[in-house]
Amino acid sequence: MDERKQRILRAIIEDYVKSAEPVGSRTIAKNYDLGISPATVRNEMSDLEELGYLEQPHTSSGRIPSNKGYRLYVDSMMHQGPVLGEDAARIRTVWDNANGASTELFLSMAKLISQVSHSMSLFLAPAHDRVLLKYIHILPLDSHQAVMVVITATGALDNELMYFDEPVEAEELQRLAVQFSNAVQNWFLQDITSQSMSVLISRMNGSRKLLLIIGETLLRSITKRKLFYSVGATELLQQPEFKSVEKMQPVLSLLEEQHQLGHVLQDDSKHPIKVKIGSENNIAELNDMSLIQADFSQDDKSFGTLAILGPTRMEYGRIINMLTYMKQLMESIARNQK
Repeated sequence: MDERKQRILRAIIEDYVKSAEPVGSRTIAKNYDLGISPATVRNEMSDLEELGYLEQPHTSSGRIPSNKGYRLYVDSMMHQGPVLGEDAARIRTVWDNANGASTELFLSMAKLISQVSHSMSLFLAPAHDRVLLKYIHILPLDSHQAVMVVITATGALDNELMYFDEPVEAEELQRLAVQFSNAVQNWFLQDITSQSMSVLISRMNGSRKLLLIIGETLLRSITKRKLFYSVGATELLQQPEFKSVEKMQPVLSLLEEQHQLGHVLQDDSKHPIKVKIGSENNIAELNDMSLIQADFSQDDKSFGTLAILGPTRMEYGRIINMLTYMKQLMESIARNQK
């Protein structure tokens, strides 16, 4: 893409982020010093649409950025600079009032960024993923329900209720419980996933329906150990994209499925700040949204993951700069403590 198209695309994205209205060629020619006529801008916009970087939501001449356009903008066109002075001061105030890198600190940071971005903040506290599972035990309550007890190497004990549509014999349930417990003994909690459970169950003998219930119950128990917080649903409601109940309901429903959002936040890439746009989130409910996240750690100790979830029309640069500043602040404090 030549430089002129890049300048026009950047101007359209930055204008649309501010206005939430489709951007026309006259607006770009008038408000941005590009040195070209509205007719030239209009032709370039048409080319950008053909290339997939812009979309035309209505029959009007205005365009909006596509997910492909946002991706190019974030990767190579965004003005990346130091964090705004006012944002840095607010972050520093929250940090100075906190007692170390605690969950309370990150929740305060989540609230701050949610207010600044008018988006939802998510915080996934560090789980004890490297803890070994020692065994599970199932206690039948009656023919339709039981309690699963999960014991880890640290001595932690979690209880989770199980329900059966059809009557289950206690002896059969115990036999499957022992088989399952032996199979997962000494697994790290991080290795207990939907995929690993499916593979494990496919290799076991016995009622597949009961084995699936045992696997799902174990997953539920493990997921609860990962503390998940969301802040700012009301901020998201202020955005034009989510003023209708139909638009917001899938997002609110997704928040109740914490394991799905937790899975979205699990990203092994080495980028200090990760940006997922639209369908890159791999969840249908987030196809019109973007997720910006940062993993916080020091000396191999994880403090958790902080993410911002909002419409694709968001201030990527500002949010990335705030998260980057938070990471730099943590690193500098850790260095001074050595």
